[in-house]
Amino acid sequence: MRDVYIINPKAGKKNTAVFFMERAKAFHAAHGGDYALCLTQREGHGEALAREAAAQGGPVRLWAVGGDGTLLEVVRGAANCENAAVGVFPCGSGNDFVRTLGGREIFMNFERQHRGTAVPIDMIRTEHGDAVNICSLGFDAKVADEMTRYKHLPAVSGELAYTLSLAKCFFGKLADPMTVTITDENGAVERHSGEFMFALAGNGRWYGGGYCGAPKAQLADGLLDFVLIRRPPYYRIPFLVGRYKRGEHIDDARFADLLVYRRGTRIEIESTAEMVSNMDGNCVRTRRETYTVMPGALRLILPEGVRL
Repeated sequence: MRDVYIINPKAGKKNTAVFFMERAKAFHAAHGGDYALCLTQREGHGEALAREAAAQGGPVRLWAVGGDGTLLEVVRGAANCENAAVGVFPCGSGNDFVRTLGGREIFMNFERQHRGTAVPIDMIRTEHGDAVNICSLGFDAKVADEMTRYKHLPAVSGELAYTLSLAKCFFGKLADPMTVTITDENGAVERHSGEFMFALAGNGRWYGGGYCGAPKAQLADGLLDFVLIRRPPYYRIPFLVGRYKRGEHIDDARFADLLVYRRGTRIEIESTAEMVSNMDGNCVRTRRETYTVMPGALRLILPEGVRL
């Protein structure tokens, strides 16, 4: 078994690459094993490194060392490669993906990671590249796009960066005209139209540095959780944001006239206006997007003691 550590030297609030590499060297000096330390040098480099390592053949563990963006690149390079499994050392500012699995600390433990087990989980196919956690289109994707301006500022956490971006976007365009087509878990098709703040497809539960947008999502059930929020009056928003952040919106009566919640395999969104589509923090502008589940497309390493 080879271990390839794909390290983003710019992840997080300070450069953790040197510290991490020293830990990795000490671990392998004590336990042995064939390993490589690879530093990403540009956007997309993590995907190329992961694909190259998987293409060499033989069983390989690809460790994404960085934030959710680093993980996204590594899983894109490893998806559907039967010989490759992906693990994550969450060193970024948000680290939202691992929140679904219990949080950051256990994933920073070398011993538990290397005693872990690889399990199949789902991914999300979009028209602009695959994702593994949460995809969204509309207002919250604008927030995710805008937050890149804040998250590298001193003393600004991923959660604070999202909140600052949310405040700025609040005074801009709040909703977009959308026509949404959902294929549910039974294969039935339904359509919704109107002005929506956003449409979300969740494989994981958390995004935006600590917002629980898809609180009932499961990583390996062959389904995505779809959340649509219609445009609310401005005066209601301050009373809704905290509940949404905590993941209370699905069952909260205050969202009853605004919320569409379904579980299914595919969602297609179209608009006459240009919108922002967010794929695990990677954002593009478009008028049309489709999010489709990819069952069992990725082998994810769960640290010892962690279960789906």
